[in-house]
Amino acid sequence: MIKVTLRDDVREFENGTTVADIAKSIGMGLYKAAVGGRIDGEYVDLRTPVEKDCNLEIVTFGDDLEGNKTFWHTASED
Repeated sequence: MIKVTLRDDVREFENGTTVADIAKSIGMGLYKAAVGGRIDGEYVDLRTPVEKDCNLEIVTFGDDLEGNKTFWHTASED
């Protein structure tokens, strides 16, 4: 189990749980609005597995420019 700090709350998840699954565990509204996450200050997409104790912020479109860039990158074709 890993410990994920979400603002003032610490929750435990299985190692490898994705940012999307963590957002969903908080609430469907957040899950639907989420475009990515910030793990210990580093922007990641929703499919990123969380593999260690960390601070996690769920990013929604409009939070900031970097959050928007995360969304655009994830939505673009490679």
